[in-house]
Amino acid sequence: MKESPKYSSAVIGKIYQQNPPYTKRSQYPAMGWTDTILGYINEAKQLTQCILRNRRAMKRPYAWTVHINMNVELPPKTISDIWTKACRKLRTKGINALWVREPNKLNKAHYHLVIKDLIGRRQLAQIIEEAMPSRKVVMWRKCIQPIENEWRYAHYITKAKIKGRIRGRLVNDLHARKRRLFKPKLGLKKYGEIGSFWERPKKELWQEIRDIEKRIAEGLGNPNIKKLAHHVYDMLGEYVPLKTIERNYGYWSDIPAIKDWADTLFAESDTVDDE
Repeated sequence: MKESPKYSSAVIGKIYQQNPPYTKRSQYPAMGWTDTILGYINEAKQLTQCILRNRRAMKRPYAWTVHINMNVELPPKTISDIWTKACRKLRTKGINALWVREPNKLNKAHYHLVIKDLIGRRQLAQIIEEAMPSRKVVMWRKCIQPIENEWRYAHYITKAKIKGRIRGRLVNDLHARKRRLFKPKLGLKKYGEIGSFWERPKKELWQEIRDIEKRIAEGLGNPNIKKLAHHVYDMLGEYVPLKTIERNYGYWSDIPAIKDWADTLFAESDTVDDE
């Protein structure tokens, strides 16, 4: 059998932006994976929340995470061609997954996959080996692991903005140093679906999230509900995060028992204060 030619590793410059602007003046919210850092952060937040909302709709955990690293620098078209063929083969094998593509600091393409299917590790590894090109053609490596913390993992693969600790120091943007924006117009999608990953259309999931956030905001717009959340926080000895309590009471603020409790409790408090 004739051996496939090796892919050329010739790359004209970096495939990612070395100094992208944080934001640009606009009357619209910053969006887009390659325009600005703020736009990337907003896109990453949306995708991350949809991944987690989809997990909730599944009513079971995701099966595996797969990391695939290309070991050589490749031109954008070659990167796209390799991955398009791999996704096609994975799809024919019945794999349903979400993939996120990012460049690493060595200017090489890197992939994170969220595997939806309940499949054994060995079988999944074999399917990936058959889907990817021979290592005689292009060098690559893989790592398959269970997902220990879906919330953290979803934020990690998208490089969404969250607080965290680096060498013991608390930072507001844990993934800032690893967040790299592809150069625009390279023909490289940031993420994609293999098979049927989404339980419902992603737009529908995102609208559900927006509706939930609106409901929470409206609930917390009632001063007594906000006070009630702080009251419960104190009652629990600060064991449960205040934000978690606020979101729960904000969401369920229209339940008569909660509304009556808040109104009664703080009506009495206001009467005492007046005296």
